[in-house]
Amino acid sequence: MSFIKIENDRLILRSLKEQDLKDLILLRNDQCVYRFEPSFLIELQGTPEEALKTIRELDLWKDRQCILGIFEKHNPDVLIGLAELYDFKPSGKVISIGYRLRSEYWGRGIASACVSILLEYIRNNTKVELVTAHVIPDNKASARCLIKNGFQYLLTKTEDWGHDHLDVAEVYTFDC
Repeated sequence: MSFIKIENDRLILRSLKEQDLKDLILLRNDQCVYRFEPSFLIELQGTPEEALKTIRELDLWKDRQCILGIFEKHNPDVLIGLAELYDFKPSGKVISIGYRLRSEYWGRGIASACVSILLEYIRNNTKVELVTAHVIPDNKASARCLIKNGFQYLLTKTEDWGHDHLDVAEVYTFDC
């Protein structure tokens, strides 16, 4: 795994470290967050220690996925969420993004800043031409965040998010 650190004037997105475990546990236990998310996310699998190890071993170029911690620049030692690049298809020039924040950080523009920094990273480090994001329709704030960052609504479809029912997801796209 290669260590990744990207930042803007507000946020730092970086590979997780051992000291991030206590905050990862806080995120995992935040039920407000995971009502909008697939049940099979890596940070929810196994013990928190196992999840942290798996996240730390992911490599975007080898595994076609990576998960970075979200940290505010003024408080760089507190993990407030996770940003994800996944389903990376270099030959097809496509990638998907995801993000989740501890609920006490909602409504502060952090998700929007996170999407912006992810798009900048994708533009500067890959040959991706299309970025996708999937959102449950009830997660209106996330949809607004994507639109604010230049994403366009593409379609609504049924997806298996690992719940006891199929979920309806809105798919948004961004042309790089």
